[in-house]
Amino acid sequence: MDTHPRVLRYFLVVAEERHFRRAAERLYITGPALSQQIKQLESTLGVELFRRTSRSVELTAHGEELVPLARSVVEGSDAIGAWAAATKTRKNRLRVGFMSTAAGDLTQRILASAQASPRGFDVELHQLDWDDQTRAVTDGRVDAAFVREPVATEGIRCTPVFAEPRVAMLPAGHRLAGRDSIMFADIAGEVFMPSAIGSRAWIDYWLVEPRPDCRPVRRGPTVSSVEEMLENCAGGRGIAITAGSVPKFYAHPQVRFVPVDDLSPNHVVLAVAADDARTVVADFERLVATVARAAGPGDR
Repeated sequence: MDTHPRVLRYFLVVAEERHFRRAAERLYITGPALSQQIKQLESTLGVELFRRTSRSVELTAHGEELVPLARSVVEGSDAIGAWAAATKTRKNRLRVGFMSTAAGDLTQRILASAQASPRGFDVELHQLDWDDQTRAVTDGRVDAAFVREPVATEGIRCTPVFAEPRVAMLPAGHRLAGRDSIMFADIAGEVFMPSAIGSRAWIDYWLVEPRPDCRPVRRGPTVSSVEEMLENCAGGRGIAITAGSVPKFYAHPQVRFVPVDDLSPNHVVLAVAADDARTVVADFERLVATVARAAGPGDR
């Protein structure tokens, strides 16, 4: 005997309303269609469930007995549906880490593509510190992360996203703040703000250490965020080398950014665990690569 949960749901609504028209309105079907469904249910079960008169609809004894059984079936069906939906969400969930400017101007384009994808990605964004960008991937806190070089590549596989120039962060009153661009030698003797966190390779990369002229770096206050860099720079406590997209996402009235022509560009990649073989991760890598290839230089 096959009694579909949908028909049992119809039965329960009629039992609650004791009126076919009101029940039909709740169920968004026509009265005749509802009446036909109930008659078919009664035929399938071989019992009368409702006693109908011109003025009322009452449950029969069999109908009263069926109510708790039908409710159990309907609630079980709803629970299975909720479980299936949650399982699908977990299967498509992707925890994506980012720091500072993430994937630059491509970030929202990537997220929009993920949302529109037939894959049905459920992306959760998690902000990372400078020293966490790949460690959060290898220890499983995130499934993927937009990271900047230098990248600790052990246990990591990377998908290139874009490259951008490095710029000097200078106080607004600095002698070079109004220039269109500079060479690194123009600022090599200045006081630089080193990162307070991150690997030695990360700290040295942004200090441009070792220097081409082998001079020691003059170190100012250590910083652990772009906000700290901005405030210290504005106060004249030091300058810094940072990514070219930082001025698009961070602003300070007393800070200027000037491109440094002879520094190599900085690369942003999507990092995932090298041994992560999940389809959802591979699909996201392909999506990011597709968006990155389609983007022009002005989009980054």
